[in-house]
Amino acid sequence: MDDKTFRQIWKKLMESDKITIIPHLNPDGDALGSGLGLYWTLKKLGKKVKIYNKTTPLPYYLDFLPGFDQITNQYPKDTQVVVSVDCGDFDRLGIEERPPFLINIDHHYTNPNFGDLNLVDRGGPATAYVVYQLLKRNRAELTPEGATGLYTGILTDTGNFQYETVTGDLFRAVADLVDAGANPGWIGQMLYQRDRLSRLRLLAKILDNIRLLLNGKVAFSFATQKMFRETGATKEDTETISSQLRNIGPVEIGLFLREEEDGSVKVSLRSKEKVDVGKISVKLGGGGHARAAGATLPNTSIEEALKIILPLIEKELKATGVLEESTKENSPKKEIESLHLQQITKPEPPDISEKKEESPLSVTSSPNSPTIEKV
Repeated sequence: MDDKTFRQIWKKLMESDKITIIPHLNPDGDALGSGLGLYWTLKKLGKKVKIYNKTTPLPYYLDFLPGFDQITNQYPKDTQVVVSVDCGDFDRLGIEERPPFLINIDHHYTNPNFGDLNLVDRGGPATAYVVYQLLKRNRAELTPEGATGLYTGILTDTGNFQYETVTGDLFRAVADLVDAGANPGWIGQMLYQRDRLSRLRLLAKILDNIRLLLNGKVAFSFATQKMFRETGATKEDTETISSQLRNIGPVEIGLFLREEEDGSVKVSLRSKEKVDVGKISVKLGGGGHARAAGATLPNTSIEEALKIILPLIEKELKATGVLEESTKENSPKKEIESLHLQQITKPEPPDISEKKEESPLSVTSSPNSPTIEKV
């Protein structure tokens, strides 16, 4: 990323009045954090800026981000410039027509440069870090609200600063964000200390289903629609599951499959050290990074999805030397057959027993005042 691109993007933003920021569909911490980080600076500069996302509902665990309540699911037709943040391709914007001018800010190495201007740090730690550099190189002021979003994006997309993309320069940027008003303790509390009971009930079922495959190098589990009905949990409650599976000692890859309402299966992959799971996800029609990636397989079951995915994982494990040649007894086919997934994933009628769903926690305070109350 050269200085010329940073200047060109900023010049275009300063020349434009009506700007729309779009994080990717089903946004995560980096998508919303980077989008809101840019939103607050442009708003302070007097721009008519909106942040749009088609996803409803938005993930509740990010509702503490300043500006979360400003995100609209109505696309502004009169926008002059669209800024795509953290989108690996155009389809993830959730819009039908190409806007008058499109700025693409991202860090996915599979990004095809679909914008009129492209600021893509392929393999970089987070899109929030790219947005931070855009603001700093153009001497734009960081607001406390924006710094909170950017810090959240960096924190979540680096696995709490665990991935190899973390550098000294990144930590210096994080220190700058803290100086600008991001509160690490409060942000950590909002992200990791607001569990809902329904999520823990779902987690118990998922953890009970864990199986070690391919000589213990893959930890696999899944969630069905029946499990969601029984616990009252939502799909956002599974965001960290694949990382938890990877955390098992000898495991290299955490594989989590989620049955969706439309009959598709969401694939989530995390690797520990050697396997590039981004390569696997691309073969499945998805994308991501070396240590965190995903895809969606339409019109399939969890059992069928596993039959597709496990041979791809086995190939990458062998290519990196993590796994030796499998015997017939340890082949993916044999291991899948031993799981009896067909019985587990067979559709069943919804549970109609009376259960009261817990209200999610909501934040009513400013970023520097971590007061939480139930609504």
